[in-house]
Amino acid sequence: MNACDPIESEWDASRAEWGDHLELERGLSRHTSSAYAADLLKLARWMSSRGIGPGAVDLSSMGQFLSHLAVDGLGVRSRARARSAASSFFGFRIGRGLQDDNPLEDVPGPRAGRPLPSALSIKDTLALVDAPDPSTPLGERDGVLLELLYATGMRVSEAVGLRLQDWLPEQGLVRVMGKGGKERVVPLGEVSVQRVERFVRGARGALGPRCDKVLLNHRGGALSRVSAWAILDRWAREVGIQSDDGSGRKGGHRVHPHVLRHSFATHLLQGGADLRAVQEMMGHAELSTTEIYTHLDLSTLREVHATSHPRARR
Repeated sequence: MNACDPIESEWDASRAEWGDHLELERGLSRHTSSAYAADLLKLARWMSSRGIGPGAVDLSSMGQFLSHLAVDGLGVRSRARARSAASSFFGFRIGRGLQDDNPLEDVPGPRAGRPLPSALSIKDTLALVDAPDPSTPLGERDGVLLELLYATGMRVSEAVGLRLQDWLPEQGLVRVMGKGGKERVVPLGEVSVQRVERFVRGARGALGPRCDKVLLNHRGGALSRVSAWAILDRWAREVGIQSDDGSGRKGGHRVHPHVLRHSFATHLLQGGADLRAVQEMMGHAELSTTEIYTHLDLSTLREVHATSHPRARR
């Protein structure tokens, strides 16, 4: 920036004071302070080129700047950070008595959609689902858990909560109790029905059932969500598709139950399934509150599942 320009000089001085404030008074790391400083430099250059000093930035010019960032291709998260840096800068100036108002007060921040987990390839998914050894009751149980998660798109809490009375093999259906106590039915392909039914009629009994849940732990009680996560993690590592980001967070794993749910939907859509049918099978809450989606009967859902899901196709 041109130090001879009074507006640029004012920006330079204010940015330097704010940078010291971030590190010395707020105790931000050098990395975070540097990122904020880079964001503010973009703002300073853009405003200076239009003859706007720090104290003259208003709602209109700030909105134009944020729009410029979007047009320039900056992602939602980066724009949100740039907005946060600018808001912090103006808040600092208000605290020093250099200006009265924060021009960002009435400017909404960019909204980032919830990131979806990446779907596994069909090859990796089938390798995972078929990995458990069915020669032992627990091995067969593990396989049925993975089968249900992928073949129905159930949430892990729905899978471990599945009751025997909700397993309807004659109709090729499973009744799922979703969020908010909302019930839905999901069709399964022949391969999945046979696998689950074989477990229900055989290995499940060997676990000494003490409850009415389909999936049991080694003591015959209901399988917990934590155990379901551990089972999935074990077999994903066994087939070489698990990885983690080193954070130790539950969501830091590449393969977790919601990835199978997402793979279920993705593979159906890739197979030509109608989006509304997939949303019905997944039990999205929007179906109970919006008229955009139409209710589909069971025959339609069966047909979509049978023709689109890899586990139903021969």
